[in-house]
Amino acid sequence: MRPWPLPLRMLFRFLFCYYVLYALPAHGTANLLEVLPGTSWMASPYTKFWDAVETWLAIHAFHLSGHVTTRFLTGSGDTTLDYIQTLCNVVVALAVALVWSMAARRREYGRLHAWLCVLVRYTLGVTMLSYGFAKVFPLQFATPGFARLLEPYGEFSPMGALWWFMGASTPYVIFSGSMEVLGGLLLFFRRTTTLGAMVSAVVLTNIAALNYFYDVPVKLYSTNLLLMAVFLIARDLRRLVRFLVLNQATEPADLSAPQFQNRKLRIAAVVLQVLFVGYVLYDNVHGGWQGYQASRVHPKRPPLYGAYDVEAPPAGDRLRWRKVAIDFPTAILVRLTDDTVQRFGAKYDEAKNTVTLTLGSGSPSTLAYSRPDPDHLLLTGNLGPDAVSLRLRKLDPSKFLLLNRGFHWINEYPLNR
Repeated sequence: MRPWPLPLRMLFRFLFCYYVLYALPAHGTANLLEVLPGTSWMASPYTKFWDAVETWLAIHAFHLSGHVTTRFLTGSGDTTLDYIQTLCNVVVALAVALVWSMAARRREYGRLHAWLCVLVRYTLGVTMLSYGFAKVFPLQFATPGFARLLEPYGEFSPMGALWWFMGASTPYVIFSGSMEVLGGLLLFFRRTTTLGAMVSAVVLTNIAALNYFYDVPVKLYSTNLLLMAVFLIARDLRRLVRFLVLNQATEPADLSAPQFQNRKLRIAAVVLQVLFVGYVLYDNVHGGWQGYQASRVHPKRPPLYGAYDVEAPPAGDRLRWRKVAIDFPTAILVRLTDDTVQRFGAKYDEAKNTVTLTLGSGSPSTLAYSRPDPDHLLLTGNLGPDAVSLRLRKLDPSKFLLLNRGFHWINEYPLNR
């Protein structure tokens, strides 16, 4: 085999070290170790070690203090410690690659490159399936609830606007997830790896762009995943350019490596691949179906579920309630006459037809509820120092244009509101 040029060898050594590090357990990323059941105990010591390193660096190297130096779940993958973790991966990979370059005598890494491609495509494939099935079973983006439907569009954050724009169309969510699943599945097989990487790269380019331009805090992760897809495409880049751009014939891809010489090892590898891919598919489909049943088919809804207009304000209108949204069993959102929002914690006693509300750290207040007719709700009792008697009119969800517009093949005029 022809020797690799020095810059290519150095780049490969860095990428090899970086992707091996990136495939190891980390907060908020999918990895091959933790995909298998009963393996979390193996990952915990490793992640705790890096948590300690990153916290030390945040305090002593970057002179930071406060909550940004502590690892805790926020739903963000772009925290200060996440950036420090990425920096650590880059620095460690550079250091190991430098030592490797000074000690190495080999001038080509064809077989090692093939094994690295296996690691990258399985890591990327598992991740694509994880995110894809969370959309095929529409869990990642929920249909806008009453609180969102009553919220003025100008109050949405860019991420919120994206999230509920997606959730407003379940078919589109399922379609986008199907593309992720397709890319992930193709990555598990050598003959379809390049096609899977191309599909994944297109999908991930759109995802990364949305994350960047709508300020979704998954920029680091989506960028790394996109670069994984680009890495897998790069080995066939010359062939793709010849075929797709120059319209020239090109040689077939070399699918021989990595391959075991021993027949029993080859059979074992195929069996292991089938079991692994089968388990990943089962886990995602089973978990997605259960989540779909719990959140979409049989959701746990509060007794007062719905959106309401306040018809009869209390005397003096000290509460200034205008609209009420009740989506979840533990919370009630109230929009006031000045369009500010109060979020109450809620606890129901269905036997007594009462709901206990708590605002922030204040004292709880108990209100009795009743329904004089299907379209109205009465709330009576004391809310803090105020005696209240609220008459609420229930809003019909089908009247919200965002939910009832539906699909139309023929439109004489665009309905663009």
